[in-house]
Order: sequence, then C-alpha cells, then structure tokens
Amino acid sequence: MARHISFGTPVNDAECWAFSLLADELPEDYLLLTNVEIPTNSGQAMEVDALVVGEWGVYVVDVKGYIGRLNAGLHAWSLDGRDIDNSLSKANYVARVLAGRLKHKIPVGVYAPWCQGMVFVTGRKGEEILVEKDHGSLSIYTPAKIIAALTKEWGLTAPHKHPVTAAQKEMVLDTIGQVAIVEQRNNKIQDFIKLKCLFLQQGLEVWQAEYNPGGWTAPWLLKALVFSQFENQLEAEAHEQKLRDEFKRMQSLSGCSCVPFCAPLINDGEQIVLPIRMPRGIPLNVFEVEQQSTYQLLEILRRSITGLQQIHRRGFTIGGWESHCVFVSDDADVEFIDIRDNVNTSEDIAQYANAFLKLAERTHQPRIYHWYRDAAQGKTIDLDAVRCDLSALIDLGVCDSLPDKIVIEPGAVIDHHYKLTTLLEASERSQLWQARHIQGNYPCVISVYQQVDAHWPSLSNMYRSVAKIYHPHIERVLAFGQLPQSSELFIARSWAQGQTLDEIKNIEIGQPFNWFVQILSALQYLHSLDIYHGAICPKNIICAHGNATLVNFGVGLDVVATHYAAKYADPVLWEVEGQAEKDLYGLVASFVDALVPDSYKGDCGADGIINALMQYDKAWLGEAFFDACLQILRFEFRISPNQTYAEQLGFSASEVNNIGL
Repeated sequence: MARHISFGTPVNDAECWAFSLLADELPEDYLLLTNVEIPTNSGQAMEVDALVVGEWGVYVVDVKGYIGRLNAGLHAWSLDGRDIDNSLSKANYVARVLAGRLKHKIPVGVYAPWCQGMVFVTGRKGEEILVEKDHGSLSIYTPAKIIAALTKEWGLTAPHKHPVTAAQKEMVLDTIGQVAIVEQRNNKIQDFIKLKCLFLQQGLEVWQAEYNPGGWTAPWLLKALVFSQFENQLEAEAHEQKLRDEFKRMQSLSGCSCVPFCAPLINDGEQIVLPIRMPRGIPLNVFEVEQQSTYQLLEILRRSITGLQQIHRRGFTIGGWESHCVFVSDDADVEFIDIRDNVNTSEDIAQYANAFLKLAERTHQPRIYHWYRDAAQGKTIDLDAVRCDLSALIDLGVCDSLPDKIVIEPGAVIDHHYKLTTLLEASERSQLWQARHIQGNYPCVISVYQQVDAHWPSLSNMYRSVAKIYHPHIERVLAFGQLPQSSELFIARSWAQGQTLDEIKNIEIGQPFNWFVQILSALQYLHSLDIYHGAICPKNIICAHGNATLVNFGVGLDVVATHYAAKYADPVLWEVEGQAEKDLYGLVASFVDALVPDSYKGDCGADGIINALMQYDKAWLGEAFFDACLQILRFEFRISPNQTYAEQLGFSASEVNNIGL
C-alpha cells in the first residue's frame, strides 16, 4: 500500500476507482499525490490527476475513464471512431514543466530524477476497454498493466535508467510544496490524528489514532466510512446504517464492564467516523497465556463473565468473538470491540466459552475448565455458577501460582487445611484417610480418588449440592477439589462417629430398624432434590448407637463394586434401572448382607441376597415391609410419586415418629 496524500477531491468515479487501485497495489515506499497542482515559473499552477514518485522515476499520470475501443497514436487519438484529445501529450508537457522546476532547485552534485507522462485508462472499473497503440512504447496503460509499468524498469522511457534516491524524492516534495501540511490535514479528523491504517476494504477503514487536543494525547481507534469509495449509493447507505447502529449499541451499553468508551459520530460530508477508545491490552490471539499466573487467568475469566452478563442484561449480545476483536491485558482488563448483537444469548455464551477455553484450561481448575468445555458445546448457559466458582477460587486463595505436587502419606497437608493422620482403607482407585483440621483442631475424613477427570462435572454438581443441604443422617461435606499437578480428586468430610454397617459386632434390639428408617428418610430428602448417592453399600453406612449416617457419595465406585454391586446385583438389571431404584436396592441389600450370616446366603450372586432375606420371619418384619424389600431386590419395585418411601415400604407414621424423625 502506497503512501497516499490527497490534495483535492476526485472529480469523477473513474478517478476515485483509479486512486484506490494505485494506493492499494503500489509498494509501500511509493508516494501517490492525487489532484495535485504543479507550480510553473509564471506563477500559474497546472493540476494533474496523480503524481507517482516511484523507484525508477516520477510519473505524471492522467486518468481517463474511457469505455470502448481506444486507438492511440503519437499525435491523434480516437475512441470508437470519434476523435478525442491526446491525453499523453498533455501529461508529457506537465512532466517537462516539473522536470524544469526540479533542475532549477537541485543543488550541485545532485541529478534531477526522470519525469515522464503516463495515461491510465480505467474503462468501467477495469472492464469494457480495449487500447490499441500505434507505437508499443507509448505510456498508455489499462488496469492490467498500470502497476507493472509504474514499478518495473521497462515502463521508463528514459535513455538511461537510474533508481530515484531519497534526496531526489525529497526534492520533488519540496518542489510541490506544503506536502507535509496537506498530509497532516488529510490525517486529522477534528482533534483525532490518524497514525496507522489497520484495515482497509472498499470504503471501510480502521485507523489507529491519537486524540490530541493540546497538551496531552490518548490512543483511539477510528472506524471510518468513505462514501466515495463505495460502488453505489445504496451500499454506502447500508454501511452507514450499520455504523450508526453500532454507535447506538455502544451508547446503550455505556458503563458496562468490557465495553470500550466511544465518542459521538463525526460526519464531514465525505466520510463518517466512529471514534472508539483504544482497548487496553492486546488481542486474544497474541495474548501469552503461558506467562500468566493462575490468579491472573481466573481474574480475566471473572471479569469477562461479568461483562458478558451485564451486556446480556441490557438486552444485547456480542457475536463478534474473533480473537482479534477481544482484548486482554496483563492486569486482567477485558474489552470486546465488536458488539454486533446478531446472535441469541445461548449462541453468544457458547462462542464466548470457545474463545476463552484455552485460558480456562490453563488454570488447571476442573470446575472451571469443565464448565467452559460444556458451555462451548452448548450443554450449559449458567453464567452465575461459573462466576461464583471463579470468585470463590480467587477469594479463598487456594490456587498457588506453582503448586507443589502432594505426596499422599501421613503428615501431608491437603488444601492448606487438612493434615492426614491415619490411612483407614485403600483400594486400587481410592484411599480413605482420617485427618485433622489444622486450624480448628477437630477430626475429619479425607477421601482421595484417582482417574476421575471424566466424571468431574457430575461429581462437582453433586458435591456442590450436598454441601448446601443439611440432614442429620447425611455426611457434611467440608471441601472438594483437585490435588495440584495431578488428576486426583479429594473430598473433605466431617468425621462420622461409629463403624461401618458390616463391622458392627454388638447390635441391640431395634437398632437396625432405626438405622434403616433414618437412611430411608435421608434418601427421600436427597431424591426430592434430584441428588442420588449411587454407591450405597455397607461400607458407606456409618452407625453409632442410635444414629446412622450415609457417606461417600457418588465417587466410591470401586468400594461399592468390591463390597456390594458386583457381588449382589444382577448386572443386566442394574444397568437399566433408575438412580433412585439403585439407591433403594443398595439400602435393602446392605442391611440384609450385613445382618444375615454368610451361611444363610447361599451363593454370592443376586439370588444369594434374596435367599438371605428369606431367612427373616415375614410376620416379624411385617408383610408389607417384607414384600417391598423383596420387590426392591428383584427390581420389581416401582416408586410412587405421591407417597413417601416409608409409606410405600409399609411403615406407619407413628413408627417413623418414634425413632425421632
């Protein structure tokens, strides 16, 4: 793109199109002066369409919009058989005048650059023109060859060809006079000074600029529409309306986070300009994510979510999610410079999540990057949930910039708060530790699970829900997260006093019934909130005197497989049953398995647990309760939405109330 300085307004469409072509196609070190006047010795000035200061010479270019068959001779020209003026003769005359002016100005030891005339015949924007030259050396060119003629050595008519030096170029500008002043005038829009063109496409220009009212400067972006460069009036009006709509949107969003400030539209008759304050930071596609700390990334994500929510609440969407339209700074500033409002809210959230997914994954926080993965696929649109998670991670201060990998052993500290003391149980994929809260000095339990990354979303939702509810027979969740530099998951729980259901040696009369009804009431509450345990077995029921507690939600799959599901449940039926039915099956099977001696069970399959149930006195258990348990173990029990579990299993209200529920 050549350096283009306009001294006047083009007089017709042919000149507009020609100047645009020359400015776009000529090299950067070329200078294009359009509608410029060449001073003469007599004091008069001769206007030329374009003056090109190039590598091999100075070209006086006369632009003609002829359409048809042009026959150009050395002296006479004709267009479709009609005589017309010889434009090359005029251009050569002006070139000789300019050369004479240059010779009078050159200092000793400096040669004047070669000046020659040239005619650029445009046709109808490069078409519908045929040029026939009597002499092939005549400098008359169509759009197909004009650029080559101006940039190649063969286009020069000089007998000796020498490149134009920097000193000669300065001499040409000095001869024309006030070039710098004109260029500054062209690059100034009110108090904005254009510095660098960032985008140029058929009338739409984006400039880097500075606001310079005097005494201080500030960086801005200028979106400009140049009316003369559009093909027709309708297209120019359509683009003008889009720019005005963008201005209205930005004004409506004034005060929202992530929305840059814009100044009023500027319309000087030739162009309309929207000034936008230069966004802080750099585009997202060149932002060095790897150089940022975890807290910086979390803060960037939080501010971006906050800005997106504010924009949505005012009834707009962004839509312009190209990486070069999103600016991010090291100080966690986020700004969206292309707010189009052309998609719905769900689509906007999905595009946002996809744009920021790389940053989210770099935080190494599963609850964060899993949300962005799901949102990018359209599986969630809950902005509040992830914003709360981001705020919690930042405010709690648990994300070290370079966390050390934790070795699971006695004395290890988990999540800055829990010190491991005794290993209670271990399997191939999980460990259960007794721990102590360091600051509070009270006992608690830490479970560590391996290879659970794929199940993180469901586990995260479950434990977030469990942590917010209270029931006397459901474990209290204290903390939940991922161990640093590993895929291992930890869950901190309050210490449940007692023993697992299968380890109790001395059982008093009535205790199992009380424990069973307590856990049944807990399941009733959980299922009403769409929370399911998914792993009920004797190892996950802690009993002490008159109290039973349900522990180890969801992730103890290897524990349940070892102690219950793989041992008793029919795998085919287990696969197709609902989650509530599985929990009820686990509850009944756990009590039957724990309270009936192995000698009465028979085999260890699904029939074995049914055989064990048959050892009970049906009258002693109650016929309704016995039949319900049998149906549950056979997967024939169907849950009624209008009854409590206690009622469906045959318990009266007085029986439930007598155990303190």
